[in-house]
Amino acid sequence: MAVSTLAATARTGIIDLRQVTGDDLQPLLAEEENEWRTLLDWDFRASADLVVRFVNLQSLGGFALALDGEIAGYSYYIAEESKGLIGDVYVAARHRSVALENELLEATLCTLVGKERARRVESQLMMLSRPLQRAMPRQEKMRTFRRSFLALSGDPIPYAPGIAAGRVYLEPWRDEFQPEAARLITIAYQGHIDTNINDQYSSVDGCRRFLLNLILYPGCGRFHQSGSFLAFDQDTGQPCGLILSSIVGEDVAHVTQVCLLPDRKGCGFGYEMMRRAIAQLYEYGCRKITLAVTSSNADALRLYHRMGFHVQREFAAHVWEGL
Repeated sequence: MAVSTLAATARTGIIDLRQVTGDDLQPLLAEEENEWRTLLDWDFRASADLVVRFVNLQSLGGFALALDGEIAGYSYYIAEESKGLIGDVYVAARHRSVALENELLEATLCTLVGKERARRVESQLMMLSRPLQRAMPRQEKMRTFRRSFLALSGDPIPYAPGIAAGRVYLEPWRDEFQPEAARLITIAYQGHIDTNINDQYSSVDGCRRFLLNLILYPGCGRFHQSGSFLAFDQDTGQPCGLILSSIVGEDVAHVTQVCLLPDRKGCGFGYEMMRRAIAQLYEYGCRKITLAVTSSNADALRLYHRMGFHVQREFAAHVWEGL
């Protein structure tokens, strides 16, 4: 277990996350929890608890920003093969600046490229300040993708059945669907803008890992099995779409995945999937439903706006390649 040196020093600067303890991070994480709750109605506690657990085990790669004996910011990363994922970068509001956030980002990128030998790094950092207007480290190797965090709230909307109501049926999620769902996601995302953001979409093995992360870990909330469906085409009996949901607050749900085979797009299948999932989530007791979408995905945005979703927050996906 890490033994904190902060109490005995006024050290200032970027330090390895393994030099701090979960107790050192608690005040900062409490502030981050509050910010997620205030801005997004999202309960961040499960993610924060996981950070504390792995920091105490000294098994989480990342950095802390130490200012006058306290932790004012932190970052962490996950590395696998030649790819890195920056899981979070957060600086306390009273200290927050692009410069300090970039110090954490640069330290993280430097370690991923050097020690971890990553050649591609992905991030989607919800609490990063000015995500679409700011300077970023190693910007010459980076692409930015505008993302929209959408919300549907208020009284349940009585959506009418659409043109595909008789052509699609939805099976509530079962764990044995995972292999078929991974294959479906891979096909659905061929040539899709989001494959540039998350390269797991480009292979069946990557999609299997993506599904396991959604189901087992709290990064996108607590997986909600009864609000998740595999869609089948009535004519062929074959899977054609997928919608997955999670619970992120006392009465708040998040749609974590919506995908459809390319030849079913524009036929009303996506509307029926959303209609069924939203109805189930309202029946469960949710009074707000959120999702995230790449802003250039015009067809998806039209559908979500048509169903009453509005933009609550804009953020960015950043991808570094050729590092």
